[in-house]
Amino acid sequence: MTAGSDQLSDPCFQSRDVYPQWVQEHVRWSDTDCIGHANNLAFAAFSETGRALLLRRFMEPDADPRSVLVMAEQRLKFLGEMHWPALIDVGTAVTGIKNRSCTMVQALFDGERCTGLVETQLVLIDEATRRSRPIPDSVRNILQQSALLRAN
Repeated sequence: MTAGSDQLSDPCFQSRDVYPQWVQEHVRWSDTDCIGHANNLAFAAFSETGRALLLRRFMEPDADPRSVLVMAEQRLKFLGEMHWPALIDVGTAVTGIKNRSCTMVQALFDGERCTGLVETQLVLIDEATRRSRPIPDSVRNILQQSALLRAN
């Protein structure tokens, strides 16, 4: 994908085959709204779990080097309803790595049905100054292991 393109409109992201990392969540009763489907906060929370599992290996307090990526922007695209007590599979792929930031796309699946896509821009910050800083090679290598590799 090229910078500025609408990744969430690309149908490839609705396929399980493009995601190298997976975690399973479940829709809780408290995730539902007054008409019985999982609300936008649930979609965001499910995607957060997927991102946190990928990022935790270098965000833990004893990680060397400790590197903190914070969310700069997030977009959700709803493709279908999810209902309690569904089991949800969350696929995560890194789709771009720049000098100080990276992009991830995630898909939420209820069975074989893709119910939502999430695109997140993350920026690496210096914990002391709270300003962005370059992504170290060790972190870049971890991110590349979860990168979506496909021909454009």
